[in-house]
Amino acid sequence: MNLASIGQEISSLRAKGRYRILRALSTPQDAVIVIEGRKLLNFSSNNYLGLANHPEVVGAFNQCAQRYGVGSGASRLISGNMEIHEALEAAVARFKGTEACLVFSSGYLANLGILGTLGSVEATIFSDESNHASIIDGCRLSRSRVEVYRHADVGHLEALLKASNARRKIIVTDGVFSMGGDIAPLPDLVELKERHGAILVVDDAHATGMLPPAGRGSADYFGLSAESIEIQMGTFSKAIGTYGAYVCTSHTIVEYFINTCRTFVFNTGLPPAIAGATLKSIELLSRHPEWLTSLMSNEAIFGQEMGIRGRRIAACSAIVPVLIGGDEETMAVSRRLHDTGVFVQGIRPPTVPEGGARLRVTLMATHTADMVRTAARRIDESLKELEIEPH
Repeated sequence: MNLASIGQEISSLRAKGRYRILRALSTPQDAVIVIEGRKLLNFSSNNYLGLANHPEVVGAFNQCAQRYGVGSGASRLISGNMEIHEALEAAVARFKGTEACLVFSSGYLANLGILGTLGSVEATIFSDESNHASIIDGCRLSRSRVEVYRHADVGHLEALLKASNARRKIIVTDGVFSMGGDIAPLPDLVELKERHGAILVVDDAHATGMLPPAGRGSADYFGLSAESIEIQMGTFSKAIGTYGAYVCTSHTIVEYFINTCRTFVFNTGLPPAIAGATLKSIELLSRHPEWLTSLMSNEAIFGQEMGIRGRRIAACSAIVPVLIGGDEETMAVSRRLHDTGVFVQGIRPPTVPEGGARLRVTLMATHTADMVRTAARRIDESLKELEIEPH
């Protein structure tokens, strides 16, 4: 491939309405942000609880940086394993109610590592068609046969499981789906995996810190025991407000991953200051259940305001999609909202399926009720002005 052909591909992306740009923020990830000098209401952040810029989290980061330095210096198996890493793993295991926890440097690395380590030519992975890109890539790199089941379709999954003769069967799903905001049918998945002798892996990247009753993830949301799910993975970069990821599971699987998981073994450890900040975030989440109450209240207000305007939305979580369909139409609405002071990013393929372009509205506990009502009103006005009818 030469540079001319790359340039042609870029031109093709522009023609399809799928060209992407980076926009520079000059403020923290708060309810109100400044992008390129313009103040906007922020409805496109995964900072669901406002922890990314919470003073105590920032203070913990500074304290740990003073004590441990900025970088961890090496893989944790060489010299990069610090006391703060082990303290964080113990705290997350308590928080999730599991035997053990292993911290990774990012959610992408965690998913690549989980599926790459458990997978083999003798395994089959059963993956929800709406799973995150990191799961899709983990499936591709695992050397396993991959069976994709229709989104949240338990019947389809069961048919695939019944037809499989794989020595190891792995079911993998998002807990809360990142582009749809809906919640995986975990009780049914637990029943299926037990019936068919499968391993269940749940990606709680968005469920962690977002779902009631206590932000402990999708298993807790359904009242399932931690032991009923073999592996719960999640990230610290959404509601927890920092960076990195966890894998909560048994002592045996943690021991196995420490010895065989390539994205852990060959990766520099999470920066210690990030680990310290994350430890503080977990503590704050446990101390402030009212934040989750505020988040759920804002979810309800947004749904009510859209309903008043005759726009039905399926709001199961803080992620609320407004399905439009066309790429150019979606970005036109996003630009119109930007002009009226509301930042809502348009999402296009390949992040979502063809014809599935949408506004991805994300709510935060730090939004006021007036901010939420303003966003709903301006979304409705922008759609009307552009004569676009969502799906």
